[in-house]
Amino acid sequence: MSISFLEQKKKNKLLLPILGGIIVVTLIIIWLGFSRKPESPLSISLLPVHKINIDWQVLKNPILDNLELFEVIQPLQGSYGRKNPFLPY
Repeated sequence: MSISFLEQKKKNKLLLPILGGIIVVTLIIIWLGFSRKPESPLSISLLPVHKINIDWQVLKNPILDNLELFEVIQPLQGSYGRKNPFLPY
């Protein structure tokens, strides 16, 4: 059974207000986002500042001396891949 033209028009009449509502909500959200005042710099500078202490003695651990470096990976030699990977085999 095919959909008649009247059913398609009825569906389009229903979709148009839904699309309009989505556009209106999006515009309201964007408007409110741009109209909001940024925070004052004084409130940001009043945040507590914590001093970070790094324990560098951990790097002098003898266990770390036993670790090996990664091997250097050489670049590929020759050709690789296909000219057009989107063509079927």
